Amino acid sequence: MSRSDSPQFPVTVTRLPVTRCEICGRTVAYRPGQASTVLTEHYTKMHPDAIADAEPEPSP
Repeated sequence: MSRSDSPQFPVTVTRLPVTRCEICGRTVAYRPGQASTVLTEHYTKMHPDAIADAEPEPSP
């Protein structure tokens, strides 16, 4: 096996906090202070029916 002559670049690994979706149990990573935003995006994409059920009905 030959070795590549390209230079190796340093890689930075950041550990982000995670939370779990209450519906599907999927782990969702978020930046500190952004948990609500990330979970809302997840629910919008993966569970739109759950969001529709949770919205209050408009007043007449």
